[in-house]
Amino acid sequence: MSDLHILFNPKTVALIGASESVGVGRTMMSNLMKCSFGGTIYPINPKRDTILGVKCHKSVKELEKGSVDLAIIAVNARFVPGSVRDCAEIGVKTCIIVSAGFAEMGEPGRALEREIMSIAKPVGMRIVGPNCLGLMSSSSGLNATFAADMVNDGSVAFFSQSGALCTSVLDYSKQVGFGFSAFVSVGSMLDVDWPTLIDYFGNDEKTSAICIYMETVGKAKPFLEACQRVSKKKPIVVIKAGRSAAGKKAASSHTGALAGADEVADAAFERAGVLRVVEIADLFALMEMLNSQPMPKGKRLTVVTNAGGPGVLTTDSLYVGGGELAPVSDEMMAKFNEFLPAAWSHGNPIDILGDALPDRYEKTVRLSVEDPNVDAILVILTPQDMTDPTATAEALKQHAKCGKLFMCSWMGGKEVAKGTQILREAKIPVFNYPDQAVRVFNYLHSYGKQITKLEEPTLATPELGFDLAKAREEVRQIYSNALEKGRTILSEYESKKILAAYHIPGGQTELALSPDEAVEAAKKIGFPVVMKVHSETITHKSDVGGVKLNIKNEEEVRAAFNEIKSNVARNAKESDFLGCVVLPMITLKDSYEVILGANVDPQFGPVILFGLGGVLVEVFKDKALGLAPLNKTFARSMLEKTKIFQALKGVRGKKPVNIDELVDIIIHFSQLLADHPWISEFDINPMLCSPDGILALDARILIYKKAEHKEEELPHTCIPVQ
Repeated sequence: MSDLHILFNPKTVALIGASESVGVGRTMMSNLMKCSFGGTIYPINPKRDTILGVKCHKSVKELEKGSVDLAIIAVNARFVPGSVRDCAEIGVKTCIIVSAGFAEMGEPGRALEREIMSIAKPVGMRIVGPNCLGLMSSSSGLNATFAADMVNDGSVAFFSQSGALCTSVLDYSKQVGFGFSAFVSVGSMLDVDWPTLIDYFGNDEKTSAICIYMETVGKAKPFLEACQRVSKKKPIVVIKAGRSAAGKKAASSHTGALAGADEVADAAFERAGVLRVVEIADLFALMEMLNSQPMPKGKRLTVVTNAGGPGVLTTDSLYVGGGELAPVSDEMMAKFNEFLPAAWSHGNPIDILGDALPDRYEKTVRLSVEDPNVDAILVILTPQDMTDPTATAEALKQHAKCGKLFMCSWMGGKEVAKGTQILREAKIPVFNYPDQAVRVFNYLHSYGKQITKLEEPTLATPELGFDLAKAREEVRQIYSNALEKGRTILSEYESKKILAAYHIPGGQTELALSPDEAVEAAKKIGFPVVMKVHSETITHKSDVGGVKLNIKNEEEVRAAFNEIKSNVARNAKESDFLGCVVLPMITLKDSYEVILGANVDPQFGPVILFGLGGVLVEVFKDKALGLAPLNKTFARSMLEKTKIFQALKGVRGKKPVNIDELVDIIIHFSQLLADHPWISEFDINPMLCSPDGILALDARILIYKKAEHKEEELPHTCIPVQ
């Protein structure tokens, strides 16, 4: 962190590649001289004696050891390692590499990056970039970029993987009038990455919120853990590209890094307390909002308007996004009736009519600010003949810091332009249309709920109710035996034993290698029974005639054993048949089929899936994702996101499923995945859920080949339960 402080607050800066020719080197030199930085600037260029009137050095090595806090490198990529080596020799602690031509160019560029880090890491040099715009720091006045302007002072830290988006955000902020505590183009994140910046600005008193444009997560576990630490004290907003397959490809070609699965990223962000937005306009609006307004304490919005139509449309947008209108109490109704015309709406939205003058607007807002049932206020103005947008703005600007989220929508063009300017100068966010304002409000109140969920007290390791060490060893023995034989598919018998070890109900399962053993197993279980092929190679048993149901006596058991054996020989290979598993024929009344599954994401580790199961699982796609391991809060949240959850709670006179039991099963399942990184895929489909109990009818487990991975290279859980 001390090195990061030097990076954003240097006293001396060396610009390697400074130039008087039009280009990056000249622009960066000019920006360093024009900004309020006030420190010493050392331009470095072997072909010049001066740059823009400042003495120029042939090499950074001409400078005294320890005399440079920050070096900016703006030379051709092939010369960058040499420049970094020169900086290391004189003890430079921080470096910004704006040059392009690295990971985004493929293996030759990645080789240059490895060479750079082999020089920088041993001496503890921190590096921003390469392939970046640079950074700005309002605390030190430093403009170490080749952008056209310097940021306004503000309280939002903005980090971006796109330098071009940085310049767009900068231009917009100048127009609207908000600012930044820091402005960082991260480039390829060779060293200084998301978690580094999040941790640093999470502890920066001047920064109240963090906003990020992201194409790739990078190191997932440190990123999520940093977000989890910081999000409880200040908002973290991310717009992540790569939501589509084409977007992922574009992101990878831009940054040279892998873009992960988008749905998994959503689950990870929620787990870590990150607010994800999907539109650039929303990111811009949130940056404006977070610079000047407090987070709403709830989802109750009061809408004050001089037009009924916009009020109705605003209400639609509010409720679709999860917000709600604040109730108007009898007490407030009486107060409004004292000064509003008789034809006012007598409800929320508070339509104060088209002839509303500034005083009527201001009184209505003042009462709404005082109302404890109101979490946020939106004022809508349409420029009708009697309306004075400018005077109304003047009247309302006193409420800029009223203690509640306060925003306006001055709808129109030139008639409302002056009023819009007055509101923005007063640090009141203004939107062209009220649905934009409501969308941002819905983002913020839902984020507040998300953070509340993170703050709920939960145990780091759930009370599982069984010996976890013993369960881990039992499972390890099962998949170790499979690995020794070169197998990647576990049999149903093995899979059910794994479920039993982690107290996931799978029913009594007996293995029979002969018809006689099958009969004994059936008698032990009790008729009727189910018989399935036992195989180390067949996963879809029904496809090969490997399942027989409702077997009622010993004779039928023998017949079923032989028939399954014949079916497998005919539809697969005779060697695939190793025997049968015998299970009780269970029918659960009023049951629903759900799926509980998992696979391993290359960035985020084990990902748990819950949703509607059975043969139509891919048709309805009613599912929710979470990262392993889960606690009760996150497990229940997964359930609540699915449509099947409403049925599980009981519908049309049916009794509810024991939701607490289902939550515990999901927790056990997630712990199993977190404990055993050799498992690559795990499906329990279907799992029957009924008021009488929960039962995993079938289980399928795939494991990594031993030759494919060293244990330390296997994907592990990325973020612990707090």
